[in-house]
Amino acid sequence: MPVIFVKDSLRASVEAATGGQMTVLYDDKGYPSYMIMVPKFNLQDIDSVYGTGVHPAFIVGGVEKSEIFIGAFQSKVYDGRACSIPGVDPTASVNFDTAKTYCTSKGAGWHLMTNWEWAAIALWCLKNGFQPRGNTNYGKSHEATYETGTRQDGVAPGTTSGTARILTGSGPASWRHNNTFTGISDLVGNVSEWVDGLKLVDGKIYMPSDNNFNLAEANWPDTGVRFDSTVEGTEQSPNQDIGDPVISNAITKYAGPTGNDSYYGYTFISNWKDLTKKDGYTIPNSMLQAAIAPITLAGGSYSQDPKGALYVRNYGTRFPLRGGGWNNGAYAGLFYLNLINARSNSAGNLGFRLAFIG
Repeated sequence: MPVIFVKDSLRASVEAATGGQMTVLYDDKGYPSYMIMVPKFNLQDIDSVYGTGVHPAFIVGGVEKSEIFIGAFQSKVYDGRACSIPGVDPTASVNFDTAKTYCTSKGAGWHLMTNWEWAAIALWCLKNGFQPRGNTNYGKSHEATYETGTRQDGVAPGTTSGTARILTGSGPASWRHNNTFTGISDLVGNVSEWVDGLKLVDGKIYMPSDNNFNLAEANWPDTGVRFDSTVEGTEQSPNQDIGDPVISNAITKYAGPTGNDSYYGYTFISNWKDLTKKDGYTIPNSMLQAAIAPITLAGGSYSQDPKGALYVRNYGTRFPLRGGGWNNGAYAGLFYLNLINARSNSAGNLGFRLAFIG
């Protein structure tokens, strides 16, 4: 297997240009990927409501890691390998399992970005007072409409026709996680991103206790946490919002038929931060740490509102999408969490991002 940390002119130039904030790592076939190193941090450094100790994103199978590497750009596939490259049309129309395979096929340590990793970055951004914008309105930001990227179809940003993905990293610095060009681009908008290490099975939340990306899905533990619904759905429920999700330790209403991955009704709230819980239920810290539930449900508060909507189908098996896509408008955001899709779903506004831990 090739050495991951190759001393070459590309890596040296990228590190020099970014003050060491961005580097280049190589996979088993020698393909380069531009990566951002995220150093470990403690939960209490974000907010004491999260608990104490290292954030779970930096613990893999009980072993603490000093850093994780996140793709600076949404993934583009070459020769069956996901790569993080600037200025390209990111690979889309890919289902969960295919996205995961494109990442893991690169060699040891490479993986589909996990929900733990997404949550760590989101919480870090919120702590530092900045949530990135992105391509949320057909090539431009819905919030700051003067902010645009380069559409891959050559159409003017804001035109509500065509396929409005932008070339990776072609937006302004405000579309990066740290508000500089040395940051992770397009976490918000462009293509919603599959993340690993989290799933719903008939409303039950399954999730590894730390960032053990190598743990077989069959061994992901049931957390005991559930997504309930305010409305009982049926096979006649239309594919639209029929009620609100509620986090709980029990399910009283299903938005559709259990054991069924079809697309009947779903529950939805336009602001993730407004998620409610069952009366008297104590939210486990893991749900806060994984950005599945807001800290307001545990007596905490935010200095600024986390942005993004929440979609849930508490029937069938559902896999998570984060960030939102080019057409999600105000519903997109760093805390956008979509739990309504079967693993087999694919679309032109669904993509993914690779990560690496040595």
